[in-house]
Order: sequence, then C-alpha cells, then structure tokens
Amino acid sequence: MNADIGFTVNGMIRASLKRGKTGVLTVYDVFTVAPLGGGVVDQTAGSAPVTGYFTGQELKHLLEFFLVDNPTHPGEYFPRASGMRFNFDKSRPMFDVVTAIEVGDLDHGYHAIDISGKDERLYSLTCPLVLGLILVGIPKYTKGKLPLVAKNKAGQPLTSRVEALDAPHENSGYLLAPPGAVDKNSVVTSAGNSALREIKEWQAIMDHLRNLPAKSPCELPVIPVDGRAAEVRAIGAG
Repeated sequence: MNADIGFTVNGMIRASLKRGKTGVLTVYDVFTVAPLGGGVVDQTAGSAPVTGYFTGQELKHLLEFFLVDNPTHPGEYFPRASGMRFNFDKSRPMFDVVTAIEVGDLDHGYHAIDISGKDERLYSLTCPLVLGLILVGIPKYTKGKLPLVAKNKAGQPLTSRVEALDAPHENSGYLLAPPGAVDKNSVVTSAGNSALREIKEWQAIMDHLRNLPAKSPCELPVIPVDGRAAEVRAIGAG
C-alpha cells in the first residue's frame, strides 16, 4: 500500500508463519494469518486493507487506546506496527502512557515525530478494515478523550469505506491495487465490469512473500532471517 505505517494488533494476527517439515508455505498458511472480516465491495473471507492519514498527535491517541489492556483478554489489542516504533510508560496515567513515536525503518533509520499537536503533518496508516472500524470509533469509545479523524491525502475527512480503499500516494481510484503493483496471479478477480473486488489483507501478505528473493528463477522465494528481527518494537518503561 506504500503507506508510512502498517498497523494491526495482536488479536488480528490469528496464526504464525512456521517453517514446518517441508519449509513450503501454502496459500492456506498465509490465509490463516489474517482470515478475519470481510471487504467493502467483496464480502469473501478476509479483511481489505484501508488507509487513512493522521497527525502525530492522532497516532499517539490511537496507540493510547490500544495500549489499555483488558484483563479478560490480556495483550489482545497490543499494537503491532511496521514503519513506526514508540516508547511508553505504564506507570503514567491512562491515555498518556506514550512518551515518543518514531517513523522510518531499520534500513533507513527512524526519526522522532511531534506528538504534542503543534505539527499538523499527516502520516499515512494502513490497517485491515476490521480494525479500521474500531480505530475510527476511538473518540466515541473514549468519550472524546482521544480525538482523531481518519483523513485522505488532502487532509479532508474520509467519507466512506470505498474512499479508504484508494491506494495512497497513487490517487488512482482503483478498488484493486494499481496495475503492476500486485502480482495479478494472486488477486481475486471476477468477470464483468460490475463485479469489482478489492485486495484482501491475506493477499497482500502473500504478494509480499511471493516477491521475496529466490535463489534461482526455478525456486520458491525464501523468507529471509534478519538478526534485527529480535529488536523489540515497543519498549515499556517502569
């Protein structure tokens, strides 16, 4: 999706990707990682990725919400992010535990962003629709204590789920990913102009895996083992 941040929570990740006896991952293996929810125009199994734009302070607010642990389901909503890392201190008052947010990646480095509300710069965030429906309800769930508004690239509030399907930085209007951006063999398609279908979260994962490097053209891609993967993505203090 070419977003600044890929976002989900523990409970949305339903299975692990394991090497197994053969070392080969099947479509079923990938699907079981993200089988929840449905789409916007395609109600087959699997949530569609949606993208919204948020300020640094709004990113803090959504993290604050998902860091409130439910003792009945401990850790279920703990944030998992790509392109973003954050510090938090559980000894601080509720809704004010996040002390710093950085965006970037391990290859190019991270840089701190303003979370005070003084900087109106927008950051794109992609998440599964099933989580996005919770995310946009945060102001209501917290009785206005954590305000945020999902916006488009121009900074205007998103008006529909279909608008949230638009590929960020492309402004293409495609419900499917823009041509050439996704392996056409892995996208569910349907005959007829009226049968538009969007890509699903599990398909996006599969496309990423299919595009990993292979030892030779005749072999399957290999998931790399990066020693930096042991780095914790969220650091709790106190």
